[in-house]
Amino acid sequence: MQQAIFLDIALFFPGLVSGLFAMVMKGIGAQQAPGFTEIFSDVIFATLLLSLAYCSISSLLGVAPDKLPLISQAVTDRMPTIDMFDEQGRFVPREFRDIEDKEKDDKK
Repeated sequence: MQQAIFLDIALFFPGLVSGLFAMVMKGIGAQQAPGFTEIFSDVIFATLLLSLAYCSISSLLGVAPDKLPLISQAVTDRMPTIDMFDEQGRFVPREFRDIEDKEKDDKK
């Protein structure tokens, strides 16, 4: 689910940039090549279709669709794991986990 949200955000920003670019070009009176906007939109749409196809096929085959560049790694970094909690079940922020890991290594 988080991967779908991250993908949605990642595909939203290029569309936003394209719209702002078109507005700026119109504001300064410059001619914008219509092919440029169309190609940019096609690239975003093709990226969306390829991502959806990859995720759908992976899910149908029973494989976790975790090979999307940048998106999958960002989701994996945000997912809670058992090492994020101490013995009492309290969440330990990453900075403190790193400090505790260094202290354990120093004791060895």
